[in-house]
Amino acid sequence: MKVSKQEKARTRRKIINAAVELMGEKGFSKVSMRTIARAAKIGDATIYKYFPSKEKLLVGYYALCAEDTAEAIQNIDDIEQYALHEKLQVLLDTWLGHMLTNREFVCESFPLIYQSPMFLFSQVNPIHQELIPTIAQFLDDAREKEDIPAFPFQGALPDILCEYMIGVLYFWTQDESEDFHETTQLIDLSLNFAVTLLKSGIINHTADFLGFMLKSQMFRVLNPGNGLLQRMLHANKMAANK
Repeated sequence: MKVSKQEKARTRRKIINAAVELMGEKGFSKVSMRTIARAAKIGDATIYKYFPSKEKLLVGYYALCAEDTAEAIQNIDDIEQYALHEKLQVLLDTWLGHMLTNREFVCESFPLIYQSPMFLFSQVNPIHQELIPTIAQFLDDAREKEDIPAFPFQGALPDILCEYMIGVLYFWTQDESEDFHETTQLIDLSLNFAVTLLKSGIINHTADFLGFMLKSQMFRVLNPGNGLLQRMLHANKMAANK
């Protein structure tokens, strides 16, 4: 019998919830996939159809948190009226809030997967896949309202902001201050700086400056009058003849 997409999602969530509870009590290394499967009330073999390993299961937890965060943001009725700074603040608060009840598990598990290939390459990073559409929409809205200008590499900005959120999460796992005061300060300062930078248009000026410097150097290299290009070609020819 074919399993529906909704049923698969429910089973996936059951597996993740069981793993979080067990690993929170016993630790990552002391919990087997079989134990997780039985706690989730599924077959021992079935769990591997969803998660081939415990490491992939950990990644699945963070993907689920990101998915729930994106859904929660979409359900805020007047979110489109928020300023960019407020939207990003709510996004971060919601994301960390989803992990707060499982913070002990997060503090143990996040360092285990932070350097995994899924987190090194944004194209396959599940956090990126879930959060980037929301971040990109925030930026598009801000540009339409002319709160921020368009800039040359705007397509890369959602990835950069997602990496920033992952960095904040890592900081939060290390934060021992009361009520995570240091994390709150970090978010306030960094978001203020980032949004101010975007609004100022300085990124455009910086890109123009770097473009001018690059063109100047290329012109210098290619200018027949200075002989630099000829020296480079001669050096390459000499190297090829060795």
